[in-house]
Amino acid sequence: MELILQYALVAVIVAGCVVFSAWRLMSPRLRLKTLELIGPAMEKFGARNTVARLRTKVIGQLTAGGCSACSANKTAVHHPGGRR
Repeated sequence: MELILQYALVAVIVAGCVVFSAWRLMSPRLRLKTLELIGPAMEKFGARNTVARLRTKVIGQLTAGGCSACSANKTAVHHPGGRR
């Protein structure tokens, strides 16, 4: 019985990691389409606030024109080792 629970827990953890990795690798446009697809089902489970928060964040990324990994100030130069 304990072995079955252990396998079930490992399966849930792996599935969660797969979903998280897929979400992070998706483009913002594909994320928005995914939210539109699963949004009504998630609202039935009571995750309306979570879906709305994710949707707002994804729309912000779309309007920013990128993945928000780089600085908005393009004139600022990052020198990791300091200036030489």
